[in-house]
Amino acid sequence: MKSVWCIILLYLALAMLAISCTETNPEPACTNAEVIGQDCANGWYILKLGNNPAAERGAAKYTGQLQGGFVTTDNLPTNLQQPGLKIKVALEINAAYSPRCLATAVLYTAVKVKNICESSNAR
Repeated sequence: MKSVWCIILLYLALAMLAISCTETNPEPACTNAEVIGQDCANGWYILKLGNNPAAERGAAKYTGQLQGGFVTTDNLPTNLQQPGLKIKVALEINAAYSPRCLATAVLYTAVKVKNICESSNAR
């Protein structure tokens, strides 16, 4: 009888593990941003994050890890690398790597662009 309970508990534990591993992370909501210009490292661009409409409305949608300020990214599409361009993007923190700059440069949080929601070519 004891071995039957052990098998049942083992089965339940494996079932819970399988269920927890199949959940996907939610996509972050789109945030208003403005391309400021190139960062200290080649290929990195500074974005100024604007207000997040989903967070202001109190929406139940996942708003992401970033709420405002300046960030830097290296995977901004080339057609959006124009200073002053206003875009709407979904971002996530890039914990894998960041630009290598001199100690006197301002360091911004490194992010990855997950999705381009919309852009307005101002120039």
